[in-house]
Amino acid sequence: MAGSPKADAQPQSAETPPREAMSLQEKFVKLREAVPAITQRQHSEGVKYKFAKIFDVYELLTPAMNQYGVNFDIVAEKATRHAENGDPVYYSHFQQNTQRGGLIVWVYEADLTIRWTNADDPEDILEVTLHAIGTNDGGPDKAKGSAWTYCLKYYLFEKFGIDQGDDDPDLTDRGQTAPPPAANRPAAPQNGAAGRNTQPQQQNAQNGHTGASRPLTDAQLSRMYRKGEDAGITQAQINEDIATRYRQQDPHNLTRAQYNEICNRLDAVKKQQGQGGNSNV
Repeated sequence: MAGSPKADAQPQSAETPPREAMSLQEKFVKLREAVPAITQRQHSEGVKYKFAKIFDVYELLTPAMNQYGVNFDIVAEKATRHAENGDPVYYSHFQQNTQRGGLIVWVYEADLTIRWTNADDPEDILEVTLHAIGTNDGGPDKAKGSAWTYCLKYYLFEKFGIDQGDDDPDLTDRGQTAPPPAANRPAAPQNGAAGRNTQPQQQNAQNGHTGASRPLTDAQLSRMYRKGEDAGITQAQINEDIATRYRQQDPHNLTRAQYNEICNRLDAVKKQQGQGGNSNV
C-alpha cells in the first residue's frame, strides 16, 4: 500500500542502473584502467622474494569484470602432442638427478582456448588460443595446475598491461654466465638416455653456475616457445635445437645466457620473415 512503512523502506536507488552500452573492446579499456598495477608480495616464509600470484590479478580484475559485464571462460583444451596411434598426449615425465636422488618430473602441455564475452551482447566475443606448459615433481595434476596458472597469469599481465613494479623474479638473471666453447660442452647422453638429463650437477658446474642456481621457470620457457610460434617454429624444433646446440635434453637446465641467445635468435627469425627471409632457429 502506498505510504506504508514497508513501501517507504524501499529506496529508489536500490535498483541497479543500466550499464552504458559498450563493445567488448571498449570494455577491455575499462578493465585495463581498473588494474593499472599490482604490488608484488612475499607470500610465504619459504620463498624469500616477492612476486605476484594470479589471485592478485583476479582480486582486482574480477570486480571490474562484474561492473562492466565481461565474462571469461576456458572453452577448449587441446593436446599439442599425440601418441603413435593418434591419441592425445597431455602428460609426459622425465627423471632428474638432484641432491635428494632421482626425481620424477611431470610435464603437462596443451593449447588452451579462452573466450571473452560481452555480457550485454553475447554475440560480441573474442577467442584466444594460448600455449600452456608446466612441470612439477608432485604429480601430473600439479603440473597441469602450474601450466594453467603461469599461462593465464602472464597472458593477463600482457593483455591489460599490468605493471608489477619490481622486476619479475621469474625473468631475473640469477648470476648465470655465458656458455662455454662447444669443445668444452659435455657429450650428449648415450644408451637410451635421451629425454632426460643424467648429469645436471656436473653440467651446471661446467656452464659456470653452481647447484644453488635456479633452473629456468615454466614461465620463461613458455615465453621462449611463444616467440617460436610467432616465428613459425614449433616447440619440438626448438627443443631439438637445444639438444643439439647445448646438449640439454631438459630446457629448464639452460643457462640464462643460453636462454637469451635462443630468444634473440627467434626474434631475429621473426624479423627476417617480415622481410621475406627464411625461418631457421
